[in-house]
Amino acid sequence: MKDNRREVIFLLTLIITLGVTYLLSKKKSVPEKKQNAQKLPLVYHNDYNICFFGLENLHPFDSKKYGKIYKYLIDKVGIGENQFHKPEEVTDEQLKKVHSQEYLKTLHDSASKTFAQIIEIDLFRFLPNFITRKKALWPMRLATGGTLKATELAFKHGWAINLSGGYHHAKKDKGGGFSAYADIPLAAYNVFEKDPNAKIMIVDLDAHQGNGHEAILGPDKRVTIFDVYNGSIYPQDHQVKRYIKFDYPVESYIQDKAYLKIISEKLPEAIDTVKPDLIVYNAGTDIFEKDPLGRMGISKDGIKNRDEFVFSQALAHNIPIVMVLSGGYTKESAGIIGKSIENLIKKVIPRYKPEVEESIS
Repeated sequence: MKDNRREVIFLLTLIITLGVTYLLSKKKSVPEKKQNAQKLPLVYHNDYNICFFGLENLHPFDSKKYGKIYKYLIDKVGIGENQFHKPEEVTDEQLKKVHSQEYLKTLHDSASKTFAQIIEIDLFRFLPNFITRKKALWPMRLATGGTLKATELAFKHGWAINLSGGYHHAKKDKGGGFSAYADIPLAAYNVFEKDPNAKIMIVDLDAHQGNGHEAILGPDKRVTIFDVYNGSIYPQDHQVKRYIKFDYPVESYIQDKAYLKIISEKLPEAIDTVKPDLIVYNAGTDIFEKDPLGRMGISKDGIKNRDEFVFSQALAHNIPIVMVLSGGYTKESAGIIGKSIENLIKKVIPRYKPEVEESIS
């Protein structure tokens, strides 16, 4: 009887030990695989998302779209959380390269009033300054740092995407159009510090004229601006329009065929003419047909095809490209961007960078 009891205990112990060992081995295998996964030149921070206790819903901009895109890339594309690069907050010292000391002081001392003017919602001026600095300006400072990080990664990998940024209305001494910090000009100046003779092309395909970087960088002969935008809406900044070398204002509610025809015909010509060392692609989705502010008529597939063409042109010419997201004022914007980036990572970029496909398989 005792022998039988010993055998039962032994068998139970053996079964439990084998079971625990199996579970532990499975548990270890998942993190081990993720730990060894190669990072992709994708930049994201959880604090990109702007949340004002619901007040952000007063603005049509989906201020939480960045997290939605990040989640889509993890859940649908199979990119691991540890495959993203995390940016550092841009410093005031860095921002002084593109902004006046007076403007930066205003953003700090009168944060709520200044931010209310930037997004054109007067109610925000009544918030305590420390809340606006934490809830709105901090995410934008991180996103600006993200554009700097993505630009560095683009030179290393041939491409990079910051899941935010593209604040193309911010000027030296003021912001506007949901743009507080001039991330693209700052990224350009960082490139010039390393290579004073570098040639940069800004391909701005947001629905709005990129008057901020045009004002800051326009006079610099090392920078070429290619801008396709709705000429009938904000900002209609005619003073800096002269700095757009490849200037293509379009009519409201332009459709896919006419829009893509401009880009497919004119962008290759511009690249061949300039032969840039870097392309900064401002990939606004406010050209979407349902966007209330862009007032253009481009479909979801049209946006995906636009992004694919721009990336293909850059990679085919072996020109590093950094993509920033810029405007997009519908709840569908995050899904459109997520699917477009999925198309880039799974189909477009692997044609030129096969290692990308391996890193998510």
